[in-house]
Amino acid sequence: MTVHSYLWSVAVKRSAVLAGIGVLSACTAVSPIDSRQDGHLTVMSRARWSLTSWNHVRNAGVKHAAAYCKAQDRQLHLVAVHTQGVWGVTDQTIEVVFDCY
Repeated sequence: MTVHSYLWSVAVKRSAVLAGIGVLSACTAVSPIDSRQDGHLTVMSRARWSLTSWNHVRNAGVKHAAAYCKAQDRQLHLVAVHTQGVWGVTDQTIEVVFDCY
């Protein structure tokens, strides 16, 4: 394999990875962190496409909550995860209820 073809294959692989990351991040929308009346914190994540998996939508919300807690030098404690919607039929919305300890 020549140096030129090697560099080309590396560039193509990196482009494919970046495109995949861009598509996954475009699949979900995550709300800002909000506080509830019961003292817990909440974040909503929703699928922008009806074929986005429930796990991806849930993980996007949980990761956002974990980053919020980590920014405060605390750890995430999940209280509840509520789901609305049906995969492939309606938009999926997931509410992640959590605390930072």
